[in-house]
Amino acid sequence: MLNLFKFFVFSNCITLTIVVAFEEFSGFFGLNHWSDYAFLVVMLLWAIAALFFIYPPEVGFGNDKAERVAASMVDSSIADKIDEERFSSNTLFCIKLFVSGLPAFLACLINDQLFL
Repeated sequence: MLNLFKFFVFSNCITLTIVVAFEEFSGFFGLNHWSDYAFLVVMLLWAIAALFFIYPPEVGFGNDKAERVAASMVDSSIADKIDEERFSSNTLFCIKLFVSGLPAFLACLINDQLFL
């Protein structure tokens, strides 16, 4: 549980540092309020999570005829176990990134409700 909390704090600090540094050096987004920064942190964390979820690590062989013939000659039981572990760790990483963006998302919602 402590490692999970460290991941949340670490990922939020890194993304906030990236957003603040980018805004300070370029001024591209024109951020004025802390909720703007929180929104960009959420979008960055969730975009990274979505990219890792959409493009997981490669699994198995492709659809090329030569690859299928080579795959039929190889015992891939150990490789399949490794691929399953990689896929499950990738999924867990995506979930961690999604959940680590929730505090900043809640901060955006609370700020929106306060200033209605």
